Amino acid sequence: MPYAFFDYQRFFARIDQVGFKTFKMGYGYFELAGKVNLDDYKIRSVINGALINKSDPIPLGVGTFQETPIGGFFVNAYYDFGKSQGALYEASYFGEIDTYRDIKIYPQLGLQRQSSQYANYYYGISAADSQLTGYSTYTAPATTNPLAGIMIEIPVVNSWYVNIYGKRKWMGGGINNSPVVTRSFQDNIFMALAYRFE
Repeated sequence: MPYAFFDYQRFFARIDQVGFKTFKMGYGYFELAGKVNLDDYKIRSVINGALINKSDPIPLGVGTFQETPIGGFFVNAYYDFGKSQGALYEASYFGEIDTYRDIKIYPQLGLQRQSSQYANYYYGISAADSQLTGYSTYTAPATTNPLAGIMIEIPVVNSWYVNIYGKRKWMGGGINNSPVVTRSFQDNIFMALAYRFE
């Protein structure tokens, strides 16, 4: 899908986040933000093939992006206006390393915290879900998920760049213990051709 990373006056778009800057705060602004989350939350039972469809989350909230001399810090707190009615908190750091022939590397480290309502909606199994799928009932508690990623920016010609991004999120115990989870981590990888407006 297309993506953007830009500021236009008070509006911003940052890959999976859009919002508005309000008042100045430190190296950035206090922001009103929404997260574009296209994760697929379809749960298919390996016991009987039954399917449960969990609606996409609608995270809206506040945050800040602090572009400091030592890197960028993102801190956000969201409320899911989707069916979970839970909270999602994210904090991450992006560095910038200049390498050979203007190739840049952006390492990322971060944490994601899901409230019990958020985690339980997407990874819990209610009594009705248990009857439908054959999985044991499970109530997911609040959980913290560490993450690490890297983006490589390669100049092509003029203002064109190739961006390669990979991220791994390790699921916390509240998610890992769910009977519907088959891996203890989640990977995201994409490559894009990007044009930079100066």
